[in-house]
Amino acid sequence: MENFIVDIYGDIYKLGSGYKKAFCAVGRFFAKCFKAVWQFICRICIAVFSFFRNTVKRYFNAVMYEFRKFRAEVKRAVPVLKTDFKEKPVKAFIHFLKYVFHAFSVHKRFNRAVISTVIPVIAVSVLFSFSVALRSMTFGLEVFVNGDSVGIVKDESAYKEAEKQAKQRFVSMGSEMNASLPEYSVTLTTVNRLDDTETVCNNIIAAVSEKTVNACGIYVNGEFVGAVGSEDTFMRIRDRVFEEFAESYGFVADDCRIDFADEVTTVSGVYPDNDKIMTADGLYKFLSGNKVDGIEHTVGEDENISDILTKYSITEQELLENNRDLDVDRIPEGSVLLIKKAEKNMSIKVTRTYMQIENIPFETISQYDNNLYVGKTMTVVAGVNGQDIVSYTDTYIDGIKTETSKEILRYNANKPVNQLIKIGTMGIPVDNNGVAVSPRLTRDQGGTFVWPAPDNCFWLSQGYNPYNSHYGLDIVSSDDGSCRGRRIVAVADGVVVMATYHWSWGYYIRVDHGNGVVTGYAHALEGSFRVNVGDFVRAGQHLSSIGTTGRSTGYHLHFEVWLDGVRVNPLPYVYSQYTGVAIKYY
Repeated sequence: MENFIVDIYGDIYKLGSGYKKAFCAVGRFFAKCFKAVWQFICRICIAVFSFFRNTVKRYFNAVMYEFRKFRAEVKRAVPVLKTDFKEKPVKAFIHFLKYVFHAFSVHKRFNRAVISTVIPVIAVSVLFSFSVALRSMTFGLEVFVNGDSVGIVKDESAYKEAEKQAKQRFVSMGSEMNASLPEYSVTLTTVNRLDDTETVCNNIIAAVSEKTVNACGIYVNGEFVGAVGSEDTFMRIRDRVFEEFAESYGFVADDCRIDFADEVTTVSGVYPDNDKIMTADGLYKFLSGNKVDGIEHTVGEDENISDILTKYSITEQELLENNRDLDVDRIPEGSVLLIKKAEKNMSIKVTRTYMQIENIPFETISQYDNNLYVGKTMTVVAGVNGQDIVSYTDTYIDGIKTETSKEILRYNANKPVNQLIKIGTMGIPVDNNGVAVSPRLTRDQGGTFVWPAPDNCFWLSQGYNPYNSHYGLDIVSSDDGSCRGRRIVAVADGVVVMATYHWSWGYYIRVDHGNGVVTGYAHALEGSFRVNVGDFVRAGQHLSSIGTTGRSTGYHLHFEVWLDGVRVNPLPYVYSQYTGVAIKYY
């Protein structure tokens, strides 16, 4: 068995050695092939490089040799030619031509090298310059008036627009174009030589009009209405009209934008010089004047509203729109009423922007609570209105508001706090006779309050004394020990409405028992609160512990009873008949 294993191992070793030798042989074969290819490529590259190097070098050396010879000959010939040109110019010119022909015949290789180099460079330069120039070239329409060129426009639409503007200016100025219509022809030009329609329009007017003037044309909704000396004059008069309008109607420039109701544009250029060119005063009268004057009526003696409406054939609504503060039932004699408003040449539009604060009403959320008696409600969270800051715009035409206020921006400054109300669903307790027991009842009426400090604190250091500004009971220990940390309990069922620190009462708790009865527990130990605002508590439930916080001279509980918002004597509510202990003053 051992020999068999050794034989198998030997066979496997021989087989592996054979594969190894075959693999190495294949690798050597491919390495030789790669080496041969690489050597061939290197030889080819070296041969090509050597060929070009030798060829260029020989060519360059020959050219430089010819150039040096040519330069030497030029140096020798220049002085001779200078002398000949001074003495015998004709002979000198003949000698110059002989030198040139001699140079071309002797230095053929140099000339061929120069020509073969310079001519392609010149050709490429010319081609590049031509392409650049071609990019800046374009076809346009050259416009002629009476045979004279007045400009070049891009296309036919630009030509027609220039012709239209020129005719419009003439017609609007009360003149006619006393010349043949402009003509045009296609021409090749550069882009920067193209004229705009305004320039061509001005040139047309200058060509056909005997007398022109540079002015600022005024266009309303695209229609020409007149011209004034300059755009600066138009702007100055326009601003003056706007200022007077704002002052008369009480508009403030800070929150109002004033403009013409129609689209008004100005075009500075050449216009026929006639009486249609307005002065500054004429422009002011046009911008502030009326197409149709308004109608006013002065109320006469014994004249009533019906007489006025009949006289002018208008309705009462129309009269009220023109006279907003008018009382139709009583019109004083001598009052001036606006029957019809004037129609302005240029209506003025005012856009007024303003901000105002708007309240966002809170919602009331009701929750049913089985810890409150039926009929009892408690506000857990008071509702607070939110606030939005809103930007509005109002639009006025000639002082009359034309549309409702438009909201443009709304920003929420404060979100509303919803009101949370608890509604009691617990049944009201009754006595043995089935009569509802109310916490308002005093001792003589069968009251149900328990003692507020049940841990052997039944003595009073001070009672209820409103004449001495003391409106409660000061309860202390009755076992000659300190009452510090002893329990303070609720005297009846109720809801905690206050649990805070007061500068005089110290740590203080107040419980609402319903029906207008509220109890207070003062001078509690710091950190002893066991309830929070909104908690429902049962009679005898631990509220906090006795301390001496606030204005206090020792450990005690200051207990108060409020009835309909007025502090009353607490003693009848917690008399010993219900606590089973005797109350002692000391």
